[in-house]
Amino acid sequence: MSEAVLMRYVRGAYIREADYIPPKRSRHQVEHSWTSTQELPSGRLRLIAYSPYGRVRWSTDWQETKTASLRPALKAIVQSIEDAAVELVGKLEEADRQAEIAHRAWLAAEEKRRRDEDRRRVEQSVRESREHLTQIIGRWSQVLEVERFLAGVERRAADLPAEDQALIRDRLRLARAFLGTQDPLDVFLAWRTPTERYHPVYPDEAT
Repeated sequence: MSEAVLMRYVRGAYIREADYIPPKRSRHQVEHSWTSTQELPSGRLRLIAYSPYGRVRWSTDWQETKTASLRPALKAIVQSIEDAAVELVGKLEEADRQAEIAHRAWLAAEEKRRRDEDRRRVEQSVRESREHLTQIIGRWSQVLEVERFLAGVERRAADLPAEDQALIRDRLRLARAFLGTQDPLDVFLAWRTPTERYHPVYPDEAT
């Protein structure tokens, strides 16, 4: 163990205040020194016994005093530790039981979380698939409307002079190239069903 000891700084080193001998007073020499408290080894022992298992907290200690050593108490200390060990066995068994209960509760909570997350993602895939299909239907209507418009332009151009027809056909070709594919089936094939978007982990619970 350590103890607080009053120390005095004298000529570049610290010594115990109890060992300090003041110099004889001199008019020509003044000794500069000061004191401070420091932790130093006391020379006395402390014995600490504790549970090495984090799930059970137990500890006790014995320490020497200036007038009493631990040596005469060693047999009593050993007996005390052995008695405590018997009690610790029961506490460890109870701690293990509580830990198993907590672990099962954690597993159940994790299983519930996974099922809830799976259900959420299934619902999300259904919602996104429905929204996408609605967009495709709208896109289909738009494509058909564009095709009707272009076909109408082409029919009207048939009544124009040849030079004007050529100009209209060039413009129609440019318009179709700009718009890209106008086949509604190409748009429909891009749609994905809910299970194509997300495969349920718990299919029996999927709605």
